[in-house]
Amino acid sequence: MHIELTKKEIKELYALREKIHNYGPLGTIKDIFTRSEEFGNRYAVVEKIKKKPVAYTVKQFHDHVRELGTALYSLGLGGKHIAIVSENSYNWIVAFFAIVCGGGVAVPVDKELPDKDISMLISKGDAEAVFCSRTYFDVIEAHLENDSRCKLAIAMSGSKEGEKFTTVEKLCEMGRELIKNGNRDFIDCEVKKDDLAAIVFTSGTTGTNKGVMLSHYNFASNVEGILDFVGPELSTMSILPMNHVYELSCSVLTAIYMNGIIYVNDSLKNILSNINEFKPNAMAVVPLVLEAIYNGIWAKAEAGGKAKILRKMVKISNKLLDIGIDIRPIVFKQISDNFGGRFPTMSCGGAPARADHIKSLSELGFRIISGYGMTEASPTVTLQDNGRKKPLSAGYAFPRAQFKINEPDEEGIGEIWLKGDNVTKGYYKDEEATKASFSEDGWFKTGDYGRLDEDGELYITGRKKFLIILPNGENIFPETVESHIMESLVYAHEVVAFEEQIEVAGRKNTVMAVAVYVDKNEHQGLSDEEIIAKVQSDVSQSNKGQPSYRKVQKVYVSFNEFEKSSTRKIIRQKVIDKYITSKVNS
Repeated sequence: MHIELTKKEIKELYALREKIHNYGPLGTIKDIFTRSEEFGNRYAVVEKIKKKPVAYTVKQFHDHVRELGTALYSLGLGGKHIAIVSENSYNWIVAFFAIVCGGGVAVPVDKELPDKDISMLISKGDAEAVFCSRTYFDVIEAHLENDSRCKLAIAMSGSKEGEKFTTVEKLCEMGRELIKNGNRDFIDCEVKKDDLAAIVFTSGTTGTNKGVMLSHYNFASNVEGILDFVGPELSTMSILPMNHVYELSCSVLTAIYMNGIIYVNDSLKNILSNINEFKPNAMAVVPLVLEAIYNGIWAKAEAGGKAKILRKMVKISNKLLDIGIDIRPIVFKQISDNFGGRFPTMSCGGAPARADHIKSLSELGFRIISGYGMTEASPTVTLQDNGRKKPLSAGYAFPRAQFKINEPDEEGIGEIWLKGDNVTKGYYKDEEATKASFSEDGWFKTGDYGRLDEDGELYITGRKKFLIILPNGENIFPETVESHIMESLVYAHEVVAFEEQIEVAGRKNTVMAVAVYVDKNEHQGLSDEEIIAKVQSDVSQSNKGQPSYRKVQKVYVSFNEFEKSSTRKIIRQKVIDKYITSKVNS
């Protein structure tokens, strides 16, 4: 189901957007909610239920949020911490707004975590109720039995019998009746910009899960900055988990505010088919989505015998682009037809994307917005959309934030420090971590290292936690080694670099090691041993021209993807533990 707007409807939409924008700066998520009501009967969200698309208007969305919020208030849950554990859905968005617009604190929990971790984070976030989908009924039921603070589970899909279980539908019915009888507790609830809106737990890939406290103003500032840089789109497809601030803040909240229709992707395996069906104008993605699109385009060109002509047309197109002539919509129309007849804007985050993917897709006509961000910045720090020229750049400072390189070394590399309206005030009930994360004059210490180029654009060089310090005093960011190997071995899908102790002639030496993920299907005709030998030989060849301290001396090959978080970040420590422990190729 694709909702196509007429030229008249688009003109009216932009007039409404300008009117709403002129109301002045956003202060809270409730501002987003109340202002967006002016879009009335325009469509807001489309999701698939039992594989069939179901559309909801802005008015329906507002009615459902007010009904649900009013019911929560009547149950004594106004202003309380309430968790959400569910797949992406329309009800996920309704639940979030019903919580935070009533002065409550949302605690979005990563649905991909083990049951015990889901339960632990609900408790850690002091949640007194939980919204959950059918998938998580059992884990939530067990949690209710063991957490006296948590009083109620609210089913977002399906229903479950039990004293402490109810459903979104039942609560909306309750709220509807209360509103009819004059109850305005939720509707008139005052929310202030510095009020806590959400506790978003970090993924734990670099340590224990910390609850990042994000205020209404943190979110509102991020939304306005995104609109300043990217501009409002007519529609977006929600692919990434809404419990992550990247999807929630940059995609969902921004779309609700400016009435960009949100198409909810129902499954990762359906991404490409849903893009073709929904024809979204934009979407937030992670590098693996870019890789899938890049590989799909070029595999189709190779299979059809058109790869050579496509490369030739890219060169011609690039030369014309350099003098201000854009022929991409015409010459690459066959590619855009596979994406609903357009090249959707793709903002890529969560992890560094490969330069060749960003560059190639930009050359074909996609607008690739890349940058640098983190949960603690709600999440945006820098942005850029010049991937054709500077695919590795993280861009310039976000419109609502500022950063600096603290104590740069002789190469200009130092830790990235942040300030801004979208930066957290700290970690929930963790004064020690909060104090350690801020300088005396209020800068947030990211733990990431970077440098600036001659134009003032940021380049990420690595993460402090994984900095490798060799016995000779040389400091190496593993990301630098990984990037070099990925460029040298074009068939390498994933690379993790780390230091390893080996024994030579009775002495222990520290060497650079890498684990490389290779897809066996791309090397048919070669045995496992031959593929491993090829990788080791190619890595050895890539060492040429590298400084001695950065040369790789140990190579492990994996025929399986490395373990990842729900945002598709490689869980680096698990990869390192596997190879340091096993000492064998797998």
